[in-house]
Amino acid sequence: MSEEQTELDFSEFETNTAEKEETAKKKAKEATQKKKASNKSPDELWEEIFSRKNSTNDIEKLRKVYRAWKNGEVEPNAKLSKTEALRMYSRLMEKHREEHLKKLVEETPDNYYLIVTEESLQWVCDVWEEEKISGLDIETDGLDIVHGDNQLVGLSISFPKNDVHVYIPTRHVDDDGNILKEQLSTAFVMQKIKRFLQDRQYLKVLHNAKFDAHGFSMEGVRLVGILMDTMLAMWVLNENEPSFKLKDLANKYAKHLGVKSENDTFKDLFGKATFDTIPLDVALVYAAKDTELTVKLYFFIEKQLKREHLQNVRQLYYDIENPLLEACIDMEENGFLLNHEKVTETQKELKADEISIKNRLVNVLGDINFNSPQQLQKALYDDLGIPDFSKKRSTDKKVLKKLAESYEVADLLLEYRKISKLLSSFIDKLPVLVKSTGRVYGQFKQNGTDTGRFSSSEPNLQQLPPKARIIFRAPDGRIIVGADFSQIEPRVLAHITGDLELQRPYREGYDLYSTLASYTFGLSYEECGDGVKDDKGREPRKMMKTGLLAVMYGTTMYTLATQLEISVEEAETFIEDFYKAYPTVRKWIESIHEEVAANEYVETMYGRKRRFPEHSKDVKELKALRKEAKERMNGKEVPDNIWEVGKALPYKFKRKIHDANKKVSRVQRQAVNAIIQGSAADIMKIAMIRLNDLVKEREDWLLLGTVHDEALTEVSASITKEETEEMEHAMTGAAELDVPLKVDVAFMHEWGVEISKDEWFSSTA
Repeated sequence: MSEEQTELDFSEFETNTAEKEETAKKKAKEATQKKKASNKSPDELWEEIFSRKNSTNDIEKLRKVYRAWKNGEVEPNAKLSKTEALRMYSRLMEKHREEHLKKLVEETPDNYYLIVTEESLQWVCDVWEEEKISGLDIETDGLDIVHGDNQLVGLSISFPKNDVHVYIPTRHVDDDGNILKEQLSTAFVMQKIKRFLQDRQYLKVLHNAKFDAHGFSMEGVRLVGILMDTMLAMWVLNENEPSFKLKDLANKYAKHLGVKSENDTFKDLFGKATFDTIPLDVALVYAAKDTELTVKLYFFIEKQLKREHLQNVRQLYYDIENPLLEACIDMEENGFLLNHEKVTETQKELKADEISIKNRLVNVLGDINFNSPQQLQKALYDDLGIPDFSKKRSTDKKVLKKLAESYEVADLLLEYRKISKLLSSFIDKLPVLVKSTGRVYGQFKQNGTDTGRFSSSEPNLQQLPPKARIIFRAPDGRIIVGADFSQIEPRVLAHITGDLELQRPYREGYDLYSTLASYTFGLSYEECGDGVKDDKGREPRKMMKTGLLAVMYGTTMYTLATQLEISVEEAETFIEDFYKAYPTVRKWIESIHEEVAANEYVETMYGRKRRFPEHSKDVKELKALRKEAKERMNGKEVPDNIWEVGKALPYKFKRKIHDANKKVSRVQRQAVNAIIQGSAADIMKIAMIRLNDLVKEREDWLLLGTVHDEALTEVSASITKEETEEMEHAMTGAAELDVPLKVDVAFMHEWGVEISKDEWFSSTA
């Protein structure tokens, strides 16, 4: 290295005099501030802590610990700061927890019994003999129950007739993780109570019954005789409950249940501990109380369901939702067989897609973190100058969807997020999700949506793209059969509205969308065939398929214009032409708007209620605002789009009308959607019950799951055409509508790779 290079290297570390002086001043200032801070009184330090920008959760914690400090319950172990105050909170909670647990044990009710001997278990069986209804709940050492790493560690039972509540520990451990000797073995307990669990004459009420049923199944016992799942029944009673957790419901309805509203959650009492580590005397109080609360909640719900105006809701629960539990339990325990070869292949394809989209985004936005809202905001709104219609510089999904109508970069971001999420939350997690059986066991939630449609999780099969479905397959010698309702929601609309023209294509065997397009656009049926284009290069049938959904669910002309790639005026004409062709549909939709405004709820064909609290008030407020607008404009009619009035009204007043109209319109759309989609969901659930009954008649058939309007079963590859037709009948016989129900059946070695029924049986003939 030359001397010149050496000098250049050293000069890199030189600091000029001015910089040194500035640094010295800064350090002196910090030292002064530190000295002042050290002289602050505790009250001043608390004031400083509260003056900071704290989250709502932190504020609540700080207030609790401040009161405790003032009362002398807790002291800082270091200099008082926000960090130390939050540590004080943790120490305070631990202290309270220990005191509370001690008090709970001391106040254990006389009718709570810990069952740890053979004699006492026999006594439980004798009591059970006398009871028609019992509350039941299992305790586990974790949530991964179905062929997973966790298992049942005990169970509680409540007997309302005898007012007896017991806890039977079976796998509790000591501090070293060794099984406690002072408890009965799981095998012995199961052998003794199996006959009650598997006998439908002994009715059981549970909260989140599927979980308990899975726990028993893993011990070789099939739970039957479920009279009510109180979590599910409460959802049917009121889908708008903020929480369906047992303790939350018990606290909210404590007065009606005859209990105090101080029911602690597991986390409140035990933090991160697992139940097998909880001392038996504490476990008794917690577990026995759970089943006691479940029984009380059952009687409360049953009382509500007996009310005259809730008879349809009662029928919905006992005829559909409760019987469906068995099908859900089966689906979750059957699982999907993983197609290992295709997992790697799919993973590579998705990662290649992710990289490709990322490179395209980098070309437009630069090499930024696409998951960072701050970096995206700068790139989109500052660097590219995209208009911020959200007025909040938002980059969430809803905003990006709107921007995607005009900007390709927003569409790319949505696709990038979709693929990234699929990889991170599903594909990359498959090694953890797949069990020793080689199968993946997800959850199917019959109460997963407000309209009654199924949702799924762990994994979310509903959001798995069609091309990724091949990661699941049928075992050798078996086949996956998909039975998919064809156009079930339009068929429901045709039935409910009673529109004869809408019903005609189904009755006479014509294509629905071609017929609708012909009527709406004034074209011949042939001009509206699948793939046929008009003189502008558009496909009337395809447009009608999108347009029908728009009309059914109240999509605005602006959204429809974007969806169909036509002008707003053309979209408005499209909607008007449809209503002229099918006036009965329009009248029905308007009647639903009036109904929900008057009653604040709507009902499906099967009595499922979708409730919209405060809607009547919102409608009145909107009417009053529009009346005032008309008066301000000297009697001129107020357009639906308030912005069209220009400067005739002040901006703030127009915004007020716009916001009120948006709120009312949203409920109107949801109300119509709830009836159509909810009724279709109810029909699907009845079909699943019927299909599960059929499956149980065959030893080698399995019900795998449901995705949207499709039921999936796994059967022997030797299935006959007659057996397939039985499947179809099980589903189409779920409801009697004014139009026939239709099911499309497909056979799959790999999920998503479909073979039509005709192809399948011609190849196996």
